[in-house]
Amino acid sequence: MVTYTETAHAAEFILSEANGARSRANGVGGATLPAGSVVKSTASKLVSYNGSGTVVGILLYDTVLDQAVSYIARDAEVNQKLLTSTEATDGELDAAAIAGLATLGIICRD
Repeated sequence: MVTYTETAHAAEFILSEANGARSRANGVGGATLPAGSVVKSTASKLVSYNGSGTVVGILLYDTVLDQAVSYIARDAEVNQKLLTSTEATDGELDAAAIAGLATLGIICRD
């Protein structure tokens, strides 16, 4: 029997968000990143959070350089285990990334 492994879907990390599109914002990708990447803004582009700078949100979809992208920017609950960034170790975000998301009203749940 063939075994298939299903990867995470776009926006699968969202547990709840504000009504309408209030939790979402638009930007431009500054690198190739997967959905669920915690991002910061550098030179008007979204790049993976690396422990420095200010967290601005979480990518909803995979993105490539200079592609328009939507991201969760405020007021949401997310599954922390489905998030990633370049500073994540052992698949876990550091306290600074979690705190940065909390300042946006994005609550990380286990």
